[in-house]
Formats: sequence, C-alpha cells, structure tokens
Amino acid sequence: MKRMLSLFGALLVCMALSAQTLRVVTGMVNWLYKASDTGNMTYTDGQTLTIGQRTYNISDIDAIIVDDTPVEDATVVVAYDGDKAGVMVSGDVAPYIEVKGSGAHVSIVASSSLTQEITYTLVGESTNGSFTMDGELKATFMLNGLSLHNPDGAAMYIKCGKQLKMRLADGTVNSLSDGLTSADDGSDYHKAALFLNGHSTWKGTGSLTVTGNVKHGISCDEYMELGKSLGNITVSTTQGDGIHVKEYFQMAGGTLNITSQGDGVDVEVKKSSTDEQNGQIVISGGTLNVSTSGDATKGLKCDADMVVSGGTINATTTGAAVYEADEADLSSCAAAKPDGAFTMTGGEMTLSSSGAGGKGLNATGRVTVSGGTLIVCTTGSVHVYGTLDSKPQAIKSDTDIVLEGGSILSCASEDSGTAFKTDYKVLTNGATVMGIGGKQTKPDASSTHGYTTYKGVSVSGGQTISYDGVTFTVPGNYTNSSAKIMVSSAEM
Repeated sequence: MKRMLSLFGALLVCMALSAQTLRVVTGMVNWLYKASDTGNMTYTDGQTLTIGQRTYNISDIDAIIVDDTPVEDATVVVAYDGDKAGVMVSGDVAPYIEVKGSGAHVSIVASSSLTQEITYTLVGESTNGSFTMDGELKATFMLNGLSLHNPDGAAMYIKCGKQLKMRLADGTVNSLSDGLTSADDGSDYHKAALFLNGHSTWKGTGSLTVTGNVKHGISCDEYMELGKSLGNITVSTTQGDGIHVKEYFQMAGGTLNITSQGDGVDVEVKKSSTDEQNGQIVISGGTLNVSTSGDATKGLKCDADMVVSGGTINATTTGAAVYEADEADLSSCAAAKPDGAFTMTGGEMTLSSSGAGGKGLNATGRVTVSGGTLIVCTTGSVHVYGTLDSKPQAIKSDTDIVLEGGSILSCASEDSGTAFKTDYKVLTNGATVMGIGGKQTKPDASSTHGYTTYKGVSVSGGQTISYDGVTFTVPGNYTNSSAKIMVSSAEM
C-alpha cells in the first residue's frame, strides 16, 4: 500500500508541473483524464481508486501513465489492429461508459445518466472484429479510415434508437462487411452488415463500401438522410436489399452505388411514425446507380409517395419492377387513388428493366411528371406465374398518369409492353412526350394538349426518332420491329 501511495504522489507531482494526461489502462481501454479534470483522486483501503466520478478496482488496473496523449472532451476512439482493438475514453464521460470486448470485438453501452452527445471515432483494420453501441442519447459516429469485417455477425450494430450522425471523414476510405459462420439457428441472425436502430443523417466527403453477405447491406429502423456534402457510398449484397429503411429515405447529394440480389432501396411505412414523409423516397440531388439481379426485384421501392426533384438516377433490374410504391398499409392510396404516389418536378432519371415482366416505374397512386428528364426502358418478355402473368410495362399506375412538364421518353418491350399503362387516364398536359411500345398508348380526351400516334415503326437502339417536333434518341438496348408510338408536346 505504501508503494502505491508513493506512486500516486509522484504522478500528482508530474501532472502539476505541466498540462498532462493521466491514462488509466484496464484491459483494452485507456481512460484519459486531463490534468485539470482529475481533481482529488481517492484511494480507498488498497482496493479502489476513484477519479472524478468513476471508481476503478485496483486489481483491474494494468497501468497508470502520465504522458502527452491529446484528449478531446466527449469522445470515444476505437482503434482496430488485426485481431485486437484498443479503446480510448475521455475522462469527462468515463463515468457513463462501459466497455466490453474480446479481441477486436468491441461493445459499448452509454449510461442513461449521460447528458452530452459523444463522438465515436472508428479507425484501423480487422478481418475479425465488430462494433456495437447502445444508449439513450443521440451520438456521432466518425468513420476515419476503417476496414472492419465480422465473419459471424454485423460489422456495426447501433442499437440506441436516437439520432445517429454518420460521418465519413474527409479523404478517407472505409469498408464494412458481415458473415455467418455458425449454424443459422436464429441465435446469431442479423439483418445487415451495418444496422442502425435510429434516424441517421450522413455527411462527409470520404467513401464507404458496405458488403452484405447474409441479408441487407444497410438496414435502418428509422429514416435515412444523405446530405449534400456526402462523398461516395457503395453497397453490394448477396442475399437481401442494398438499403432497407423504415419511415423514409431522402437523398440530397453524394454518389450512391448499389448492386444487390434484393431490392436496391426498399422503404417501409413505420406504423408508429406521424412524419408526413413516412414510407416515402425523396430524391432532390446526387447520383444514384442501382443494379439488381434477383427475381422480382425493384431498383427503388417504397410504401408511399416517391418524389424526385433533382439528381441523376440510373437503375437496372432483372426483376419485376424498378420503381414501385406498395399499397399495403396506405389507406389513402387504397381509398383515394388520386392521391399521388410518384411526382417528378425536375432532375434527370434513367430507368432500365430487362427482366421478364419488368416495370420501369410502378406506382399504386398517381404518377405526375412536371419537370426534368425521365427516360424509362423495359426490354423483357411477359412473365407467367401459374394462371397469371406480368407484362413488361414502362410506366404503370393504378390511377392517373399526368404528364404536365419536362421531357419523357418511355420505351416498353415489344412483347406486349405499353409505354404508359393504366386503367384510368393518361393525360398529356404539356410535357414533351414520346411513348414507344408493343401496344399503343392513347391519352384521355380531357388532356389539355393533343397527341398523335403511329404504328408499324421499326426501332433500333441508338436511333434518333422525330415526329411532330418531338425528338428522342432511343436507348441502345431497345429494339422493336413493329413499334406503336405516341407523341405529344406543349405545341400540340
């Protein structure tokens, strides 16, 4: 005991000489205290040491070091290095943080008594590691050159259910991937390589690659917002959706690349949410590239309105639909079909479907295009399942299709495809439109602008077609030996 007291005395003298950091090392964790924050350290009965409001068992302390390690308040840093990880916790939040772990698998729980937001910075590389966090307060997660693979679980699992500020440190390259090596008995089942229980906002000009080997790439139990300043996110999956979100998905910037066996982006209605965007996909900027290859998959799918007012979207699928808005849980769509499900006011959008029965754009509510450039192309055959079939339509709605602005080229498969398919009204109200298909589209007589139709036209990929002042270049993958064409514009 005398030796320990002498050691503490020497440490206090050293810290008094200049601004220093006291590091208390317990296993994989370094608890970092600024000299100005240590106050009176209480050593009791040779068993415990109390610094601030955190008490350490002497038997758990591996080392006490005074050095110049920089300390920033309200921070936790997790550094991965192969099969091990080190954690540094700033002294001001040390009383509220519990860390458990083995090797490079780190689990952190923030106490409900915590009153300040913590920034968790993750760095380094491990092929057998993970990061799990739980708490009751919003937090920031900075990926700062992180490469993390978990061979038997999610790479990152954030449980707290609050606002999650996801940040890709400028200029950094980051990656996350998951796996499942044990028997799939449900005990270690996980939804995604990156699972976020909370509403996430994304910023930072770095890059992130997420690989989902078990189900989804990224799964969010609440909304996901991609900010204007975002860099690049690439998601690939071997089983599920690229991004699976509850509540809504909003994209204002950045580049998002998705290659998936399931849907590209799938948004569910969150039953407990009262947000007016619940169930929606809202895209106002950025570049979105989606390629799906599973059966009956959709590039973008949501349970409510789909709003595109900017950005560039490229989607290719071999499944049943590129864009789809589901009717389930939407009484407004079921009971009042004129309530819109797709509205486009600007930007550029290119959709392509080559699968049997594919749909370029499929909505249960009204489809409205009032601006921007929309190019849709389906080339697949009729998909037959049992006594039913699904035809490869380009733009399909269960209510009206309103074409009131912008430039729209819609090419449907020559195998029973229709450029604009609905049992209600197609309204040509001023947009510049060309519809090409195996079947003819005829706008409703209540349209504010006229149209003309042509049939028996041979169309090949890359061909420029011009009728009545409306000119478009056909996508390179589209052919139709006897096309039926409809054109309309504000001049007609």
